[in-house]
Amino acid sequence: MSVINTKFKQISLLLIGSIFVIVFIVGMLYPRQIKRIIKKLIAWDAIFYDNSCKNCEELFQDGVAEHENAYRYEGIKPRDDFKDLQKLLDRRILMEIKTSENYEVEQMDASLPGLLPKGYRFINRLAREYRARCIQNKLAYVPFRITSAVRTKESVKALRKRNGNAIENSAHLKGKTIDISYLFKKTDLKQKELFIQSLAKLKDEGLCYVKYETNMKCLHITCR
Repeated sequence: MSVINTKFKQISLLLIGSIFVIVFIVGMLYPRQIKRIIKKLIAWDAIFYDNSCKNCEELFQDGVAEHENAYRYEGIKPRDDFKDLQKLLDRRILMEIKTSENYEVEQMDASLPGLLPKGYRFINRLAREYRARCIQNKLAYVPFRITSAVRTKESVKALRKRNGNAIENSAHLKGKTIDISYLFKKTDLKQKELFIQSLAKLKDEGLCYVKYETNMKCLHITCR
């Protein structure tokens, strides 16, 4: 009996060790994907982030009509797939946006991190406006998070199956639309308020359309 127990323990330890090795290897190969899975499993956002958006429903009421209007006028020709979009990035027709001291660019599944020069200038203008308010209020600057940018016809079609806000003539196809998360850490609520004020100011100046999207926890922004 003791021999059987010993073998059982050895097999159990071997299995546990193998599982740890596999998890370690997968984590090394796909760190971002594993991080997102862990966040979903433990409701990371609900624990550490605040999902309120003070006055956003009143401030950002630009709906489908406004964004479709922006779709019709100006922008790149909608591309079928990401290979076509990458060519525009390579030719610098679209400018790649990367994580910087001003903003974080999150891993994107349905879009590429690229914008027309007008869009690129806009997000940096937004960052300057927001930073100035942080300095004025003697608060540390907290980068905002860009969660989506330019999309393809294929990715929009796939999104429409699971996202009720996605439309066929998405402004994301034109290279001048981004989504910015309004989830800020619970320790940074004052910075969130200043960010919202900064975006509202640029909207009032006629520089963008903004739609408050509660189901995706983001602000859908199209440059004008």
